Amino acid sequence: MMTFNPIKAFSTFLFEKHTENAVTNFLENLDSTYRGRAIVSDTIAPHIRGRVHFRGSWWPAQCEQEITLTAGEVVQVIGRQNITLLVRQIRSSIA
Repeated sequence: MMTFNPIKAFSTFLFEKHTENAVTNFLENLDSTYRGRAIVSDTIAPHIRGRVHFRGSWWPAQCEQEITLTAGEVVQVIGRQNITLLVRQIRSSIA
């Protein structure tokens, strides 16, 4: 007999990395209390969430740009949607 396991379902929802079917509008509903710099700990690719270290904790993160952010890269946190931080690449001032 198969039974529904809400903990397993919720865990799968939270930690599923592939978001290619999700439609995300980065300009709507941003939580402005989540701003600052973070360090990428797990690679963030287009339509695939990664992780960042931000204010002493690790967070799932997604980039607003169609680029890949690698581990160790410093990024700008621009907001939050649910538990996912929205980040963008910090442009280098060195030409």
